[in-house]
Amino acid sequence: MSDRNFDGIADRFRKNIYGNAKGELRLALCWRELLAQLPALSQHSSLAVWDAGGGLGQMSIRLAELGHQVLLNDISADMLAIAEQDIAVAGVADQVSLALAPIQQVVVNPAKQQAFDLVLCHAVLEWVNDPEEVIAALVAGMRPGGYLSLMFYNLNALIISNMAKGNLYKLRDRDFAGHPGGLTPPAPRQPQEMIAALEAAGLELVAKRGIRLVYDLMPRAVRAERSVADVLALEWQYGDQEPFWALGRYVHLLCRLPG
Repeated sequence: MSDRNFDGIADRFRKNIYGNAKGELRLALCWRELLAQLPALSQHSSLAVWDAGGGLGQMSIRLAELGHQVLLNDISADMLAIAEQDIAVAGVADQVSLALAPIQQVVVNPAKQQAFDLVLCHAVLEWVNDPEEVIAALVAGMRPGGYLSLMFYNLNALIISNMAKGNLYKLRDRDFAGHPGGLTPPAPRQPQEMIAALEAAGLELVAKRGIRLVYDLMPRAVRAERSVADVLALEWQYGDQEPFWALGRYVHLLCRLPG
């Protein structure tokens, strides 16, 4: 498996992932978690932020609108082209730099003089061949005392979904990868394994939250009868509690680099 590039299907990705309630909830929950856990984001300071593998740049735009300086990188030229257009429309082009490069090759000053106060890596690890290599690259870009916001596609939720659907052979064979070329991630990650990898890389876990727990457990017919606002409130209520945080379709982990 090579790291996934969305060239050629960026418009499809935007429509299928973010043009509906599931994408709206994912963005809203991650953003609310960042604002709740990191008050400095809203305190009129200018932080150095790296949106690693940030694709369409939604988080980059929101952070730039708060006055922060953002580096947005991705390996998809098509994704960055869409992001560049949206960044211009939002009026924050002076605050967002774009880099067509893999996370593993984004260069930061080894002396940490240009390291980042906040690194975001959302919905990336499930598309890469070597998550530990990516985590090492992310940590290399952090300043001491800086934070990593990591979100990934959750293997636990996928197993529960297949149980509910009665997909016995998939469960028996642990065949949970999406079809090649599709938008279902090929390598869902297990939360405790990712926490262990982060701690091995020298990070301290600050907070954890399940993303899209309530919504993804609802039957489709029920989802259509519930407002996004009502579901969002319940997601927020239960998302950081045991054992629910580890059962969301995605898991968000906030970590700090000591120093």
